[in-house]
Amino acid sequence: MTFDENASQASPEPVNPDELAAGMSTGSGLVGSRRLLTSVAAVVAAVAVAVAVAVTPAAPAAVGNPALKQPQPTASSFDQKKEEALWHREDLLSNLNEWIDNQPGIKTSGYVTSIDNPDTGSIILVWYGPPDRIQRQIIDEARRRHIPIAVRQSRYSTDDVERAIKQLAAIDSGTDVFQNFKVSGVGTDINFDGVKVIGEYIHPPAEGIPAADTTLMQAMTAKTGVAATIEHGEIVPA
Repeated sequence: MTFDENASQASPEPVNPDELAAGMSTGSGLVGSRRLLTSVAAVVAAVAVAVAVAVTPAAPAAVGNPALKQPQPTASSFDQKKEEALWHREDLLSNLNEWIDNQPGIKTSGYVTSIDNPDTGSIILVWYGPPDRIQRQIIDEARRRHIPIAVRQSRYSTDDVERAIKQLAAIDSGTDVFQNFKVSGVGTDINFDGVKVIGEYIHPPAEGIPAADTTLMQAMTAKTGVAATIEHGEIVPA
């Protein structure tokens, strides 16, 4: 999904969404948290994988010469003040999102979703169609709360995307556009303007996976009218 170069028209002081989104990743816990579109029942909307990296401290230097200076213990990587500040920013963003969801007319507006970045305490408003009164109210409220906000234009409305998800989710693996594809999940991704399908090919495609992916994405887009992408893998129920 590309950022709308004209998004700054919704606010007197333009903010670059690329700068707000810096440091966000698709599965990084608090860093780059996402608010996905509501998906169809029994359809998995997104997959988030958190990887914990264990750091093994280096072995202490051998003690053989009393004149050698022993290495000092390293400071803990945990900083309570930083963690508390991070959670505070997360709470501020969560409260703003709750405020947005409760606004009269939000369901029929151009609002699609919002993307939070607790690292910077900023938010990106994903919007379909031209700016309107509700968008201006959201921007004003974010500024009142001292939360940096930018607008990213979407090619599709919430209804468009949900309709496409339902349409693709209703197709059985091994049939129709999924004739050689086993679907594990259908949903959305903040990094793609459209629908994401997760799964694997039933049989290795003779033309190769990249070419088969292109053909399948084109077929899904033609069927739903909404851009579609593929992520290879399988969703394992918890």
